[in-house]
Amino acid sequence: MKKVLVLLTFLFASSFMFCQNLTVEQFLELSKKSLGEIEEQLSGSNWFFFEGVDETPESFGNAKFVFERPQFKIGDSVQYLVTYYYSEEESANSIEFSHRNKTTYDSFLIQMQNLKFELKDSKTDDGNIIKVYKHGGFIIEVSLPPNFEKANTYKFMFAKKSDYKKIRK
Repeated sequence: MKKVLVLLTFLFASSFMFCQNLTVEQFLELSKKSLGEIEEQLSGSNWFFFEGVDETPESFGNAKFVFERPQFKIGDSVQYLVTYYYSEEESANSIEFSHRNKTTYDSFLIQMQNLKFELKDSKTDDGNIIKVYKHGGFIIEVSLPPNFEKANTYKFMFAKKSDYKKIRK
């Protein structure tokens, strides 16, 4: 009984510590949804919409959400950011989670490993290491900054394989 109590305490503490973040599985599910569905799910989890950019023939549209910052203004610093990319013309979408937290980065890598994602490609881009992981019908692109200073941002982009090819063409 004591072991069960310790385990439950650990699980509660872990979920509380990461409550500001969605899980890798939740992001994979969100990557298949429409903008309206994403807004409803995120707003129910204390994320706030702050900016949208219309789709053009040259670029995907996007909608950005911040965590626990209802009064957020462009130019403010943010710890957690979600950007949903979409294209009606290309019939493609993806979702990107940006943050400045090394612990969250490590947690996501462990979750990806547990979900059997495998590293398939890597390169450098604009000073960052870009790693592409694949499993089943999904791709997760991870952007790792050059060092672990607080000003650097980790990014995880989640997309179906077919959508990823359209987004990164």
